[in-house]
Amino acid sequence: MKPGSLYDRIFGFLGQLIALNLLWIVCSLPVITAGASTTALYYCTLKLHKDGDIRVFHDFFKSFKQNFKQSTLIWILMAAVAVFLYMEKESLVTMPGSMPQIFNYVILTVCIPLIAIALYIFPTVAAFENKTMTLITNAFYFAVKHIGYAIVVAVITILPMTMTLVDAKLFPVYLLIWLMVGFSLTAYADSWFMWKLFKPYFKEDEEEHHYV
Repeated sequence: MKPGSLYDRIFGFLGQLIALNLLWIVCSLPVITAGASTTALYYCTLKLHKDGDIRVFHDFFKSFKQNFKQSTLIWILMAAVAVFLYMEKESLVTMPGSMPQIFNYVILTVCIPLIAIALYIFPTVAAFENKTMTLITNAFYFAVKHIGYAIVVAVITILPMTMTLVDAKLFPVYLLIWLMVGFSLTAYADSWFMWKLFKPYFKEDEEEHHYV
């Protein structure tokens, strides 16, 4: 996006977000590819914060192909864990006495770090090159390193979607926003906090173990 008037910069930036949003939706439709497309989305939004500009299609598909195997594996692991926890939650009704309440607390305790990892893992994969388990560990580290950031990222990511699902009257409006720019705008907002966490590690070594 070349320097120009404020009008040009605003609409150029908005055009990039719309294009990223559409790319993410299309590339996530097979479901199995949602991890790779989410990593690619964050690669682009992190790069926007880092460099101020991106080549939307080139950068998106560069990350999509580069991180496909690792992101897909992580996505499958996350889906498997989510299904397991859902089944465990559903089975609580069959437990006697106070056991359901106890196991509810256990599941909640397990879910908190898993949600933290889920929020940070794809941006971490987008930014850094490493083994899968190391990246998962690093994602959790980034989440707990600045709890305030993690809370804000959780609110930015979860609250708008929750409002969309519970507000039937405005659902068509919310849906249009999500289809046009909602996912990429959410990722861009999250990436502001992510980049502040990642930036010191890029300064330590500009050539080693990162992608963005």
